[in-house]
Amino acid sequence: MNFEKQRNEIAAICNTLLGEGRVKVILGFTCGEYEGNAIPFFLRKREDVDKLKWDDTCTPNLARYLMEKKEGAAVIAKACDARAIVMYMAENQINRDNVYIIGVECEGMKDKDGMPAPGCRECRVKIPPVFDILVKNEETGKQNNIATDTSQNGEADLSEKLKRFQNEIKKCILCYSCRQACYGCYCESCFMDRNIPNWLSSELDTGSKMMFHLGRAMHLAGRCVECGACERVCPSGVDIRYLIKEITGFCEELYGYQAGVNANDIPALLSFKQNDREVGFVGGEEDGSCCGT
Repeated sequence: MNFEKQRNEIAAICNTLLGEGRVKVILGFTCGEYEGNAIPFFLRKREDVDKLKWDDTCTPNLARYLMEKKEGAAVIAKACDARAIVMYMAENQINRDNVYIIGVECEGMKDKDGMPAPGCRECRVKIPPVFDILVKNEETGKQNNIATDTSQNGEADLSEKLKRFQNEIKKCILCYSCRQACYGCYCESCFMDRNIPNWLSSELDTGSKMMFHLGRAMHLAGRCVECGACERVCPSGVDIRYLIKEITGFCEELYGYQAGVNANDIPALLSFKQNDREVGFVGGEEDGSCCGT
C-alpha cells in the first residue's frame, strides 16, 4: 500500500478544512514516543499538519474521541472507525451533520511484530461505509465484502468451549483496558462500577472476571464492529474477542443485522417483532447449541 501518497492526500484535505475554517479540530494520528508507534492526535492548526502520520501502525479506533468532540470535528477514519461512527449515529450519540469524515481505504494495520493486527486479520471491509471524502488505495481496487467468520468455534462441544473460556479468564487481571479502548463502552457509569447492586466482589476471583466479560459481551451483542481494540490493548493477552465474534455472528444469522453498515438500520437488540425466534443463550432452538461459551 502506498501510505506516503495517502498521507499526502490526507494532509492536503486537513490543510483545506482548517484553512477554510470548516472544522475546529481534526482527529488523526501522529508519531508516538516509541519508534514505529502511532497515537491519536488532535490537529487544530494548519502549521501542525506535518505532524500527521499515516501508515500501518495507525491502529487506534478514533471514533471514541468523537464522544468528546461532537461538534465542529473531522476524523480520519478507517473502515472500522467509520463503522463505529455509524453505530454512534444509529444510537443517537452523534449528529452526522456535525462530523466531517475523511474516509481512508485500508488494507489492514500491523502489530508490533509486523503481523496483521487483531481485527485486521479477518477484516473484509476495506472501504468506510460512510464518508464525506474518500482517500483511495489505488493499488487494490477491492470492494467491501462484509462478513463474519464464526467457524472457529462452531463445531466445538460445550465442554471444549467452556474450557477455552476458562483458560482465557485465568489470564485476566481485571484492569478494564478492553472496556476503556472499546468504542461501544461509552456508558458514564459501567455496570461493574456500580455498588447498587454490587456486581464486583472484594476479591478479583474467577466469578468477577466471568461477570465482567460475559456482561460486556452481551452489551456488545449486535454492536461490535470488530476493530480489535480490546485485544490489542490487553496487557495479559486475553483473547476474549472470539466470544463477542460468536455473538456477532449469532445476531447476523438470527436478525440479518450487521453492525456499523447502515445508520438507518435499527440495532438488532433495540428492535422487537412478534414473530422473533426464541433462542436461548446456551440452548439453541433445535440442537441445543449456540454461541461462545
